[in-house]
Amino acid sequence: MKISEMNVGLVNSLWHQTVTATMGGDPEFFIANKRGKIINADAFLPGKDKPIVINRCHGPRKSNLFFDGIQAEMAVAYNGCREFFADNIKWCWEEVLKQIPDNHTIVLKPSTRVQPAVLKQADPEARRFGCSPDFNAYTCSTNTPEMDASRHPFRYAGGHLHFGSSGYLERDPLVLRMGTTEEGHLELVKLFDLLVTIPTLSLDNAPGSLRRRSKYGKAGCFRPTPYGIEYRTPSCWWLRSPMTVSLVYGLARLAWTIVGKGLTKDFREAVKCDEETVRGVIDESDLKTALSLWENMRPYIARIGSPLGNPLNLASVRTDTSDYPSDNYKGLTHPPKLSGHKVHSLAVFEYMLKNGIDSVIGNNIKYEWGIEGSLGYSNGMLNGSYQKMIRNKDFQKFQTSFLTDFFK
Repeated sequence: MKISEMNVGLVNSLWHQTVTATMGGDPEFFIANKRGKIINADAFLPGKDKPIVINRCHGPRKSNLFFDGIQAEMAVAYNGCREFFADNIKWCWEEVLKQIPDNHTIVLKPSTRVQPAVLKQADPEARRFGCSPDFNAYTCSTNTPEMDASRHPFRYAGGHLHFGSSGYLERDPLVLRMGTTEEGHLELVKLFDLLVTIPTLSLDNAPGSLRRRSKYGKAGCFRPTPYGIEYRTPSCWWLRSPMTVSLVYGLARLAWTIVGKGLTKDFREAVKCDEETVRGVIDESDLKTALSLWENMRPYIARIGSPLGNPLNLASVRTDTSDYPSDNYKGLTHPPKLSGHKVHSLAVFEYMLKNGIDSVIGNNIKYEWGIEGSLGYSNGMLNGSYQKMIRNKDFQKFQTSFLTDFFK
């Protein structure tokens, strides 16, 4: 779909709209020794009943670090700003790096095989699957599989997203429905599938992704919470960088906004995507169809929400919006100006889809998160994209071609 083919009425309804929400998460990750072998996180971290508490946080709560099975887990303090939330993750990483030896590494894999000797030596709590059941928004039933943790050789690292109200529940009936009712939860989770998991499916597709999805990351996987919803379909891949944190939570907040504005049906009709297709694409890791669905959504994602609230808004050129039409013109139908050195985060995302996430974001946690003499401040798709890609000639050529074609 081209940007000229959009339903302008829908775009105008979501123009500069953001339904505020609190954003949190409890992503998991693995720790490997100097030989690259996955080892028990309980060797370095306490259990969740007596976690390491991280006092340096934005917001009223503190972050916690602990082991959860073989994996390590960070329960990150929530915030209403995804960039502040990314800061909270950074401070978790700093503490993790203090707890593990220098010759050990953090491993962000969706699943990994664990050697029997490692399981045998683990804390008894780490030798069982402790998750309480989660639910499937499509079947309205529990979907956590029954497995013998002492015999099952694989472990899985989720990247669970938490969303809740931010002062709206008492005032807005649509947001009240979304945050507290079964009907609202099901609608929201299915839209998370469409707006979060479908666009990023090829980025959350490392070896072991399909195995994890068959166990713990099916489409529509969620838990209701006292404050809203826990979306459990993504793996931990988005922990790689502040850019990917900003991307995932920005897309999720767009879904939260669409549901909160009562426009779910309109959005689905505009992008021509039914629920069962989305479900099948995610459960089967069908990257080809996921890309096709994304191409239908892309013009809307590029134009809805506020420029600083939507990580892929075409106005997101660092903090410079001089190439953006005035606010009284809501139907952008021509390419933004590309004079000088500018980086559009939508083009960076497309570049990652084409060339793989490694073409933009590396695996060095210290570097990507600005710990110990690396990128420094790089939070968000906005500033992070600019710092990463401003001198990348291959990307600049790609960006020009992509935007020209997008507006044909």
